[in-house]
Amino acid sequence: MKILSRYLISQFLSVLIFSIIAFALVFVIVDLIENLDHFIDREVPKLIIAIYYFYYLPYIIILVLPIAMLLASLFSVGNLSRFNELTAMKASGISLYRIAIPLWGLGLIISLFALVFGEFVVPVASQKKFDIKRLYVDRIPRRAYTRRTNIIFLEGENRRISISYFDGSRNIAHKVSIQNFTNGRMIKRIDAKTMIWGGNGWTLQNGVVRRFTSPEEMVEPFTRLSGLKFSFRPLDLQKLQKKPDEMDYFELRNFIDKISKVGADPQKWLVDLQLKIAFPFTNLIIILFGLPLAASHRHSGPALGFVISLIICFLFFGLIRTLQAMGHNGVLPPFWAAWSSNLLFATLGTILMIKAKK
Repeated sequence: MKILSRYLISQFLSVLIFSIIAFALVFVIVDLIENLDHFIDREVPKLIIAIYYFYYLPYIIILVLPIAMLLASLFSVGNLSRFNELTAMKASGISLYRIAIPLWGLGLIISLFALVFGEFVVPVASQKKFDIKRLYVDRIPRRAYTRRTNIIFLEGENRRISISYFDGSRNIAHKVSIQNFTNGRMIKRIDAKTMIWGGNGWTLQNGVVRRFTSPEEMVEPFTRLSGLKFSFRPLDLQKLQKKPDEMDYFELRNFIDKISKVGADPQKWLVDLQLKIAFPFTNLIIILFGLPLAASHRHSGPALGFVISLIICFLFFGLIRTLQAMGHNGVLPPFWAAWSSNLLFATLGTILMIKAKK
């Protein structure tokens, strides 16, 4: 690697590492202040709070990485421009493209790292973080939730409930099985295609009731069955259900296949699946956008660079979340909901790069 490339990368990485640490600390402090009353009310031990935020860090790093990347682009290249180093490089015959190549390569490496890190580390850490929250803050017993995709829990000592998928937006549970036991022996089982929350209680639809209290099994099909008493509400099922952040790409894809088979709408999850690939590459896109911007602001100070970073990232993240919401609501196909922001900013970055002084 040439001296110039090493110099550019070292300048970039020093700002990047500092930015990640600073943003992560701010994120943790703000979240801690917001949730401190919950931790105190539930008397959560200090060590558990520390472990909670330790498992939170991988998600925070992936979240703040694009902001740190843009800040590193603006500060590292901006300093070169501000102290006339960029002018000296151009005077010696080095074009802006040559200066950008090592940083683009670094951006690609970091994007691939974010993809692998987000696939193998973030889901495991997020799952452990949510487990701590469920156990110590929500006070859901460990036996009341499962690490699998399906929701399986005990209601009381003698009733076991399993739900293949719960649609929180419509309060509909799909593929429900309710098993009642006495002295360890199953006496009754209800299987229903759907279970709908009506405001005052649950109604099961399109299923069958099996009773095992006599020598022969008694089978009673039903179209609608209401009046059963349950202690859980839709919000309780949402807490029990595994979140996309807890699942890797292949686990989420298998989950989508399962909910499609039970007749649920997978649109929301398809968008999140696409985002698992699209979001890591925002790190490369943000460098492509930030480099020509930094090179053109020769006399801008660090404060202006910081403000520009925040504005651009606010617009970028705002667009990502807006398109994600549109995808969840079915306004956009999953692919375009996840990738449109990357494509737009990549196009703008390319235009800025072409127009920048070489």
